Amino acid sequence: MFPSAVRPTSTRRSQELVKQEAMGEENVHEDEAYERFQELCSDLNLDSVTKENTWKTFTTVRSKYTLEGDIAHWLCCAVYVACRQASVPSVNSPTVHGNYVNLTRLLRTSRLSLTEFFDKSRKWGDMTNLNQEFRSKIERLERNFAVTTCIFKKFDPIFAGLFKDFSRRELEENRANRKKLSPKSASDLFEFCWTLFLCVKSSLRISDDLVNSYHLLLSCSDLIFYNVAHAGRKNLLTAQFAESAENLVDSVGEPICIIHKLCDLYDGISVEAKTIKEFWLKPKIRSMIEQGTLKGDSEALTGLIDESVFEHNSKRLEKEYEEFVLTEGDFDERMYLSELRQADFGVDQVDTQLDYLRQSMGLKAFPPLQELKHLMPQTPLTGKKYVSEKEDNLSSPISNATQTVSRLQALLSNRRPEPSPALLELLNSCSRNPVQSIHDRLQKYGQLFCQGYSLKYDNQPGLHSEFAQFRSQIGQTLYYRLLESILTAESKLRVDNSELTDLMEEENFHVSLLACSLEIVLFSYNSQRRFPWILETFKLPGYHFYKVVEVIIRAEENLCRDVVKHLSQVEEKVLEELAWKIDSPFWVALAKKNEAIPSCEEVLLPSQIEKMGGDSQAGNGESAPKRYAVIKTPSGEKCVPVAVGGTNQSTLIIQDKTSSQILGVVLPSKHGDKPKKGNSTALFLRKFYHLSYVRLQDLCKNLCVDDELLRKIWTCFQNAIVNHVEELMKSRHLDQILMCCVYVVAKVVGNEKTFTEIMRCYRLQPQSASHIYRSVPLTKEDERGDLIKFYNTIFIGRMQKYALKFSTKTDEGNNVPLSPVPHLKATPLSPCRKVSNKHSVFLRPLRAPKTPSPSKQLRYNFNRSPNSNLKAINAMVQIADNKPKVVKRLLGDDGPVADPIPSKVFARRLQEFIEDRQILE
Repeated sequence: MFPSAVRPTSTRRSQELVKQEAMGEENVHEDEAYERFQELCSDLNLDSVTKENTWKTFTTVRSKYTLEGDIAHWLCCAVYVACRQASVPSVNSPTVHGNYVNLTRLLRTSRLSLTEFFDKSRKWGDMTNLNQEFRSKIERLERNFAVTTCIFKKFDPIFAGLFKDFSRRELEENRANRKKLSPKSASDLFEFCWTLFLCVKSSLRISDDLVNSYHLLLSCSDLIFYNVAHAGRKNLLTAQFAESAENLVDSVGEPICIIHKLCDLYDGISVEAKTIKEFWLKPKIRSMIEQGTLKGDSEALTGLIDESVFEHNSKRLEKEYEEFVLTEGDFDERMYLSELRQADFGVDQVDTQLDYLRQSMGLKAFPPLQELKHLMPQTPLTGKKYVSEKEDNLSSPISNATQTVSRLQALLSNRRPEPSPALLELLNSCSRNPVQSIHDRLQKYGQLFCQGYSLKYDNQPGLHSEFAQFRSQIGQTLYYRLLESILTAESKLRVDNSELTDLMEEENFHVSLLACSLEIVLFSYNSQRRFPWILETFKLPGYHFYKVVEVIIRAEENLCRDVVKHLSQVEEKVLEELAWKIDSPFWVALAKKNEAIPSCEEVLLPSQIEKMGGDSQAGNGESAPKRYAVIKTPSGEKCVPVAVGGTNQSTLIIQDKTSSQILGVVLPSKHGDKPKKGNSTALFLRKFYHLSYVRLQDLCKNLCVDDELLRKIWTCFQNAIVNHVEELMKSRHLDQILMCCVYVVAKVVGNEKTFTEIMRCYRLQPQSASHIYRSVPLTKEDERGDLIKFYNTIFIGRMQKYALKFSTKTDEGNNVPLSPVPHLKATPLSPCRKVSNKHSVFLRPLRAPKTPSPSKQLRYNFNRSPNSNLKAINAMVQIADNKPKVVKRLLGDDGPVADPIPSKVFARRLQEFIEDRQILE
């Protein structure tokens, strides 16, 4: 018998009653939702077409999905999307994209914070299958929010340091009560300066550019200071800056400027801020004065805060900014001026959650999570062991970003976008001098870069040409620096210059080196143009580009930590997706060679394969230099098998056909395996297999999958790549295939993991993105579906027969030969940490890895403990200092970790460029 609460309904009458009750409840919810929707439409004054489209989309989504939480929040997303997709008549043009939706008002009416809006919008985009253009719009809004939040938190202390008696409470009271605007106090100037900053920032289209936005803020603060000094209002200035306002001109007759002082105090870079001031802020202010938006002296840029014009200037700035917000559909950044509105929009939401943690750790500041997420690069899974530790883990995004720019500037100090004397000497040593061809190539691609940077891209507004020129000049300077570093390292190791000459005539190498240099610049300056934009601009395949990344990192030791992390992400992006695009040269190279995809065991070296018992491939094998003799063989070689040492083992001698010169020797391994494949395809797959296993291992760890099942999944994945690479990988993503392999093998062995569980664990990985499993290509005509549909329609048809071999219900279940897995080297980071850049004082954990522990705790209290205690601590720490130091590097090198010489990597990449050129010709 069933309990009464769960007893099934047995009669038609009771079934109809249940159905009527459900329909009645649904109608109630429908009426409530429609009533909330009408309120939104009325408040925003939406046109009938937009209203109809919004409600139609909302009801369709609601019939397919359960919309949890306040229904008004989902209606808010539906209204915003419909308004941004609408086209309305305009006075200046036939139609305007967007319905002038006031996002701030929409959120306030819906009682939805901005932080929650971003989360809901992403989910709404997934449910309605929104195009990438609109998803990019939401991502830029979120990044803009993070940037502006971060900058405003720096604006408070800047103004408090500039102006005395500055009070945010007074600012709130003034906004609520005043009838006429006047610069009576620092609070009035605070609001004026912030609105001026927003107007200029919006016109320059740098809303989500952290570095430039911050330096623009410092420039605006300097401009207000100069106007205060010129107006004789030194009584408003703090003692620290009042002295600077004594004279209106400096020693050389130039108007006084405090940018250098502000940068020293508040983590700025004076060169950057002065460039922003001279080339972007001043021209914009002059233009606004000439057009009548502002009143003041257009030559000296003074008189902006005079009593007679202050109200006019304030109101015109407000109006211009409001027009931008309505046109672009952005949130109103003036909300930061009101602490109450900040709370409504969720600006301090994360700070509140972290406040207890911050206090318990004794910290003065703790950057909010949304800032760290969107403004600081995550370390990819393959890069965690190979980047140095942060000197200050709690630095703000602004100090972190400005430090990255400062490191780049230091790297390029006293250099120009031209070859140095040392580089010219290296280039002159080539058989055919490449200096002119290099110059011409940089001119050509420099123009391409500037044109692309200034044009509208991916629904992003075009950026000013001055920004493009500035970035291009720095990128070309870095190109020459990197080229010199690479050639200097090689010149120390090579006797003849034939390979050097070949490299200098290799187009793909130079374009890739320039593209990578510009990508470093774009990343360092936190530019809106994000990878792979540079590849698309240069029409450079990722398959060619990735080859130069590791060469650069190994040749240039002074790249900062975040740049190395970013380049690791870039390399992973190519390996996981870009190299598998339908138009990738990888497919051409594969077809020309007319051979199957090699397995992991065929491309990895013995030292890179995990030992698996007596028949392991992890023997000593041939040395790395002898392996590269195969790779470096020119096209005119012949292989002569000979007997060595009176044994029956054959050794291949690589010999030039014309000169009979012996170019290299390949010895067999102890187990008689064939030489590892060393062509460019195999070398690419070596990195690809390594990346694949690192991600699979992490995924299985989070899914609590044991090692035996992990190896079965890996074997299935390798079978998919070797036998079905075109059907499964072309135009798709590595992570899609990995997740399907996890699901199918776990299912057939009886340890089933649902796709929900798999995707939940996948989202923990740093490179994860929802579109990877929500939008998977199903056909070459770009039909798309979610990961489950791909699994059912494409994947299982190719892999079902093989996957069933792992089933315990078949005779083969426990007898399927498992593929060897890559050996992951553990390279611990140095436990030492520098206390300050200004002092050579280091901290080391008491129980550092492989460091002997003292028999008792060692303590030293400054001004209290005897010197002998400090000597004992130093003696213990110094024990580990004799160990080899860890060298920063990327994965994929075959030599020891401590080997700093990049020649092997260089030779391998050079051969890849040359070999691919021969294949594609």
